[in-house]
Amino acid sequence: MNKLSRVSCIAGMAILSVSFAAAQQDLATGAVQGVTSVKGGTIDTTTAIFSNCGNGCGQINSKSGYYVSGTGISPGTGQTLAMGFSVKAAQQFSRALTPNSVYTTNGGSSSGTMSAYLLNGTKAGGPTTLFATLNQFGTIPDFPSIKVLSYTSTAPVTFKTGGTYFLCETESVSNVQLLWMLSLKDFTSPFWFQTSDSCTAGGIVWSNTTGAVAGGAFEID
Repeated sequence: MNKLSRVSCIAGMAILSVSFAAAQQDLATGAVQGVTSVKGGTIDTTTAIFSNCGNGCGQINSKSGYYVSGTGISPGTGQTLAMGFSVKAAQQFSRALTPNSVYTTNGGSSSGTMSAYLLNGTKAGGPTTLFATLNQFGTIPDFPSIKVLSYTSTAPVTFKTGGTYFLCETESVSNVQLLWMLSLKDFTSPFWFQTSDSCTAGGIVWSNTTGAVAGGAFEID
């Protein structure tokens, strides 16, 4: 059994987050591992297909993030995250936005590129198959600097009416550890994770942490 978030436990793995409130500390976040102060405010999502961080993804928890790690970094070894969303009507995908940072405190390299994908899936069953491979635009800065990165597809991508999809982020370089910063208030969007260091490999077993912890901040346009 793995710990998930601050107090609760679920069957699965350990999702780690890191927090920088009064002091630096690693938190066993219900099974997701990573870095934590919470800002309030109204979240405006009027122009996005989905957003839990306001238009442009500027409303985030800037001091809390989940690890997205290569296999040579601990804690959070191989941690891979997927945030889900549903589409009411058929829509063209243009980009995904997430606030990211390179985390070097655990010995990782001071550079890094995120591998991001859109996956098919269901709310109850989690991510399944590859829907689209995304490309990162922009450079991820070292923590405590954070940048909202854009991830796009070179091929046209259209969401189907009523479909559920997942934005998945993973790190393929063994000595790199990145952060996916937390949303302020989203405890309801599907949130799944695993430590297989891949979004798309066969035989991956995902763990569901929806509702146990705040999800990663993201926007889908």
